[in-house]
Amino acid sequence: MAKIAGSHNPGPSSGYLPLPAGPYTLEIVETDYVVNLAGTGMVLKCKAQVVGGDYDQRPFYINYNLENDNATAAEIGQRDFAGLRRATGVLQLEDSQELHFKQFGVLIGIRARKDTGEMENVIRAYLFEDQAAPRLVSKRTVTTRASAEPWAA
Repeated sequence: MAKIAGSHNPGPSSGYLPLPAGPYTLEIVETDYVVNLAGTGMVLKCKAQVVGGDYDQRPFYINYNLENDNATAAEIGQRDFAGLRRATGVLQLEDSQELHFKQFGVLIGIRARKDTGEMENVIRAYLFEDQAAPRLVSKRTVTTRASAEPWAA
C-alpha cells in the first residue's frame, strides 16, 4: 500500500475538448487488434499522440475496421489503413508494432457524434510528403471547400 500525504484535490477532470481543425503530426504509440463490438469483424485500435506544437503528446485515438461482415465497412477501413501505411512509409507490415513511433501528417476535422451529438475529431486526410494537396480519407466523411464551392478557389 502506498501512503498519500497532503491534499490532492484539484477538482475533477473535464476531459479533452476536440483539437482545433487543421494539420497535425502524429505518431502511433500503442496498437491492439480486437474483435469489434458486434462480433462481426476485427478492428485495429491505435493510440496516437500529437508531436510538437501546443498539443504535444496529446492522445488521439484511431480505429481501423479491417475485417467486417459488412463489405462497405471493411473497404472503408482498408482504404483508411492504406492511407496510414503510405503516410508512415510502412507499406508492408507483419505486425502493427512496425507503425509505432513513425511520424505522419494528418488533416484533422471536427464533427458531431451520431449517438450523442458531442463534437469529436476525425482524420479528414493523410498528408503525404510527395503531394502538394492532402488526399481525402473517404468520400463519406469529407467535403473540401474546393469541391463544395468550386468558385472559392
